[in-house]
Amino acid sequence: MKKLAKLYIFIVLLFAVLFVTSNLVFASYIKKNNEANNILMNRALAGIREKYKVSIDQISDSNSISGAAIQKIIDSYMEENKAAFKKEYGKQALPSEVVYISTSHKSDAEDITLVNRDSGREKVWSFYGGDDDTLIGFVVFRYTDERTKFFQLLLNICLAITFLTIIFICIYISRTVLQPFEKLSDYPEKLSKNEITEKLPETKNRMFGKFIWGINMLSDNIKNKQKKVDELSRDQMTMLTTMAHGIKTPVANIKLYADAISTGLYQENGEVNKSDAEIAGKISKNADDITDIVKDLIDKASGTVVDFEPDIQPFYMKELLDFLEEEYSNRLNVLNIPYTFDMNHNAMVKSDKSGICRILSQIMDNAIKYGSGEGINVNLNKEEDGYYFVIRNKGDVLSEKELPYIFNSFWRGSNAEKTNGNGIGLFESRKIAKSLYGDVYVKANEKEMEFDIFIPDSKQ
Repeated sequence: MKKLAKLYIFIVLLFAVLFVTSNLVFASYIKKNNEANNILMNRALAGIREKYKVSIDQISDSNSISGAAIQKIIDSYMEENKAAFKKEYGKQALPSEVVYISTSHKSDAEDITLVNRDSGREKVWSFYGGDDDTLIGFVVFRYTDERTKFFQLLLNICLAITFLTIIFICIYISRTVLQPFEKLSDYPEKLSKNEITEKLPETKNRMFGKFIWGINMLSDNIKNKQKKVDELSRDQMTMLTTMAHGIKTPVANIKLYADAISTGLYQENGEVNKSDAEIAGKISKNADDITDIVKDLIDKASGTVVDFEPDIQPFYMKELLDFLEEEYSNRLNVLNIPYTFDMNHNAMVKSDKSGICRILSQIMDNAIKYGSGEGINVNLNKEEDGYYFVIRNKGDVLSEKELPYIFNSFWRGSNAEKTNGNGIGLFESRKIAKSLYGDVYVKANEKEMEFDIFIPDSKQ
């Protein structure tokens, strides 16, 4: 989302630069046109005044020239010089109309003067005439071409509409594509680490319908294959256990006979035969080697059931709380199971977050499957010697005789007869906890099972 915020900032800055640049270009263009207009008007007014002087020289009384006559002089001059002005200053500089306004007020001449110097489209110039060069009227140059300002306004409107459109598109893509995909993007990683067991919820968003369907198919495929692997592992463990028990009795008998020979039990005089005793010692040693080999086979077979390599990284305890909320809140609400997820301190944990999540997932799934649905409570606690995660669920409680076997691989309790499973979840949880130098403990109260997970602060 940080990258998206940077994109918004970039778009805003880009349009700010475009807006300022375009308006500066138009302002420069308008200024250039105004300068050309002023030069043309100054030159035109000087020419009109010269033509006016020629006209009054032909008349004895200059006051006899009426405003209409001066207007004709202006029209005549502008028509005669229209082509030259257009060629030199451009079409934009030509006024659409030049009007003379007479005045009875007389004033001393101060040269040709522009009365209004704003950027309006109507320019009023003082006109001095007569024998004493007094103010006799005003010449108004009118410009009706508003295309420049119109185009400037149109460009600003287009920029504003484009800006709002792009922001709207970005927000739409963010809410309908990026944010949902960000939530979905963590699912494959969690699925590969066996952190979650729930499928992705269906959504009305058509963009991700096929993706969610495909991911859920992948999840089902992984679960089915994992189930087959667990079944094969269970069969392998059963076979090895059977072999171990089958080998154990004859090997024990062989060792017993070897010990008897080494003590001279079968000698008539009861004395030890050195050569027989030496051979008996070798037989006894080989019997011990067979016993060790069988034990190693069983340990290795059980060890392959859990695939976990610790990756120690710091993280906050709230991330575990968020994991529980995200993965189990909706599920528990749908099943109408009351629950509480509590945390006493948002401490920084230095351990394997993925491994701890796998432990919590296994125990939470068991609490949902084997519990009575009356309630599940989870407490995440920071203590002096490490971290304690306590999960309590109400339901069928195992007997004291069964509790010592609850963490054995492929062992299932008396309350699991009607529930699917392989008896590997708690075994896996304890294996992971021990890999993190911790452990998992179980307590059985009157109507409640309690699992205490202890994880020490890693020193790595």
